[in-house]
Amino acid sequence: MKTLRLLVFILIFIPLISHAGEIYGTVKAEDGKPLTNKVVQIIQKDKVIASGTADANGYFSIAVKEIGKCKLIIVGFADASFDVFSSTKSTRYNLLLKKEGDKWILKSL
Repeated sequence: MKTLRLLVFILIFIPLISHAGEIYGTVKAEDGKPLTNKVVQIIQKDKVIASGTADANGYFSIAVKEIGKCKLIIVGFADASFDVFSSTKSTRYNLLLKKEGDKWILKSL
């Protein structure tokens, strides 16, 4: 009986502890049009920890297991990054990619 209780505990609570959450939202160009089929990466400590692809509406959804401060980048626009935070809940970011001079910048909408 003790073994059964332990097994139930592990099956119920370990997935809750190990899954941090989701970072989702939209990415748009300066003209307001969605950035489609762009790879969005989440980077923590200079390592890509998760990635996803924006759909036809610029919508992305990325499951992130690590908790803490991260950077969101769009592949192909490496100098543009946006600080995001992964937690145990889903967090939405609606972003705008614009060019200022010769540099790409990601801003919150």
